[in-house]
Amino acid sequence: MIASMTGFGSGTAESQGLGVRVEVRAVNSRFCEIQLRCPSRLQQLEAQLRERVTARVTRGKVSVLIEWEEQGAAATLPILDEEVVQHYLRELERLRQLGALAGEVELALVAGLPGVFKVAAAAPVPPQAEGLVLQALDQALEGFDQMRRSEGATLAADLRARVGSIEERLDQIAGQATAARQRLQTQMREKVEGLLRPGEIPEERLALEVVLLAERSDIAEEVVRFRSHNAQFLAALDQGGEVGRRLNFLLQEQNREANTISSKASEAQIVHLAVEIKEEVERLREQVQNLA
Repeated sequence: MIASMTGFGSGTAESQGLGVRVEVRAVNSRFCEIQLRCPSRLQQLEAQLRERVTARVTRGKVSVLIEWEEQGAAATLPILDEEVVQHYLRELERLRQLGALAGEVELALVAGLPGVFKVAAAAPVPPQAEGLVLQALDQALEGFDQMRRSEGATLAADLRARVGSIEERLDQIAGQATAARQRLQTQMREKVEGLLRPGEIPEERLALEVVLLAERSDIAEEVVRFRSHNAQFLAALDQGGEVGRRLNFLLQEQNREANTISSKASEAQIVHLAVEIKEEVERLREQVQNLA
């Protein structure tokens, strides 16, 4: 099964007063880019978290957000630094005396000064934190994968329908090309015979030249190659996995064949069908950009 590059998933885990929430989301990108945002106390887990994400994702810009809440985490509460406050008060009093200023020192002023409140050093990471983070991450990645696979199935159905549309136009081109070649041979023979006197060129030579000229506008080989690319395209979708780069290569080849058909065709209707095929190839390209 193929998967879209875009997706979202979330996971939570709780134990002994510690709660962890993880969100994983991704958008399109040619390469694998992982942006990890987590509390500084969890940075020791960063390498392990990245490894867990890259085990599931090889293309796309992935953002991982980790939040946690610890009940009764007194170490994170602000503590008044009395020594700093006394120093501020003394200096403010000196300032008032030096400038002969009037007025009282406001509580809000002192409370907003740097260093009035301090935070004790962060407590060690609880022993159960690593397991909870990984549990929540796995849950988020599972939801993330489910969304990507669901979108991938929708994209695959659309891609198959568009390839089918291209095949229908190739059928029309193949049918018209046979009749067009016969008309071209007849027209060319009439023009050549009109310019020459009877018997001036052997009939065999004339027939050969007419056939050679007609073959220059023959598009049968291009149609066959195009069908081969279509078959490979559908086979890649059936095989599943990360097929984005493979499909992009096939689309380049399909576009090349469509251009050749358009340039070689002498019939306006065939040119018109080739243009329609190129439009479908471009729509395919836009959709394939969403695949991993």
